Amino acid sequence: MVSHSRRIKGNIHMAKIDVGLRQAHKLANLPPDKRTAFISEGLPILLESARGLYAASKVISDMPRESSVLKGHAEEEAAKILILMDIVRCPRKLIAGRIGTLMGWYYDHLSRLLYAEACQWRPVDLKELRKIIDQRRVTHYVEGGMGEYIVPNDLIYQRETRLYADIEGLDDGTLQWIAPNGSVRLFGSTPDALVVAEALSAFGAFSIKGINAISAVWDEVDFQDGTNCHESDRLIQAMLERLIEEQLVTDAASDDHVGHLYGRWQMPLYALDMKAKAVERSALEAEQERMLWAEMGVANEH
Repeated sequence: MVSHSRRIKGNIHMAKIDVGLRQAHKLANLPPDKRTAFISEGLPILLESARGLYAASKVISDMPRESSVLKGHAEEEAAKILILMDIVRCPRKLIAGRIGTLMGWYYDHLSRLLYAEACQWRPVDLKELRKIIDQRRVTHYVEGGMGEYIVPNDLIYQRETRLYADIEGLDDGTLQWIAPNGSVRLFGSTPDALVVAEALSAFGAFSIKGINAISAVWDEVDFQDGTNCHESDRLIQAMLERLIEEQLVTDAASDDHVGHLYGRWQMPLYALDMKAKAVERSALEAEQERMLWAEMGVANEH
């Protein structure tokens, strides 16, 4: 017979110990006011982290690989800010059902990279944005004029080949060594996600009052497929007016920051799926065959 003390000991060993890093999921359990205060505390920390990494990347610009690694890390730190701001922009009546997913994206490399890349797009509505995201989150796709090659997701591939030397498997089964490559994804200027984060900071968006003001403005719209980019622009304008009215704007704010928010801060992504989408090899091979026949048909017409 198992003693009472041994049963207790066994249960202790089975319990998960939530001590240490990677605890962002616990934001879902905080009351709204405490969550706002906690996010407000963290946003400047994330911004300083991104700033420092980007500044260091410029110092070692004569080392392309190492510089690009630091820029990539700066971009992902800034993307975390954009994810947290989507918690702020999510309608309050819906946040309980979405915050868990958003905080999962906070630790997911592909999700962060998609948030960062989305700063470069200008879709007409959330439906078009969903289509772009769905295309960019597949684990593999076909490439080449006739779909000759099956290749991995390029966002993750570029990230990994900046960071690591590794063994790569090609579509024909060949193995090859890949050396870390600094020229795979070099940023010619400040990463877009960091530009947006700087603009939000300059307008006082990271303070508790700023977060509450932004939440109040964006609370009125739940972004779904039919919501267009003009609605996002309208809310950005209303947000800026509210931040100015509440005297939260810093001396660093400029017209350039306003332009960056309109031009680079993407519509909220909270209603989309950002996780990697696995693709079966059979589906890729079928796509290759379709592209081959389509190319042959064009050739025969000529």
